[in-house]
Amino acid sequence: MKTLVTIVICLLPACSLLAQDNVRINALLAEADGFIAQKKLTEALAITQDAIDIAPSSLHALQKRINILFLMNSEKESVRYVDEAIRRYPDVAEFYYLRGIINNSREKYIKAVDDFNQAINLQPLDNLYRYYLGRGVSHLNLMEYDQALADFTTSIEQNDTVASSYHSRALVNYELRDYAAAVKDFLKAMDHSEGNSALYFNLGMSYYRLDEKDKACPYFHKSCTLGNTNACRMTLMECAKAIPVIP
Repeated sequence: MKTLVTIVICLLPACSLLAQDNVRINALLAEADGFIAQKKLTEALAITQDAIDIAPSSLHALQKRINILFLMNSEKESVRYVDEAIRRYPDVAEFYYLRGIINNSREKYIKAVDDFNQAINLQPLDNLYRYYLGRGVSHLNLMEYDQALADFTTSIEQNDTVASSYHSRALVNYELRDYAAAVKDFLKAMDHSEGNSALYFNLGMSYYRLDEKDKACPYFHKSCTLGNTNACRMTLMECAKAIPVIP
């Protein structure tokens, strides 16, 4: 019993130091998130590196560094760090996911599919919807529409509040000429986002393919006002009469 008490007392300072480190690391990473929100990526990277210097094995900090480098378009460095992380932590799904995102950006879609497969096969407790979304994007770019449709549907089943999942599935439905399904998904994407020129244009084109110009034209006009030249062209060519403005 005395030995046990002695061991516990000896461990207490280490436990206290670890707790202090965790608090400091979390504070630094929160500060880095603030810089990311302000698009001050150089500052965010420096703060994240400070966290890694304190705890070189902090998975959260390592992931954030890779993500920031990717946002900075520092492809070589982001690939180097994600490969290194996978070698050190081969059972961490998030690192495969990050490499899949990078490979999608590099148009290396087959490699990206392999990365997302690895992430999914590790069966993480959360974030699965992101892994299926990422793999769906890879299949979409490979024009493997059936696989893409299945992945986007699974992603939505995992989390039905993500606009990009609906938008991506709508693009697949459009390619498959299921324009009614595309309209439904584009509208769902609008429910979960503020909308953008591409979304308005794509929704307009889906209505146009359904021969519903009266519904298509307001979205072409809205997209045009946001700078989409293709939407402006469709407005001039197909929407001669007055167009009600979408607020």
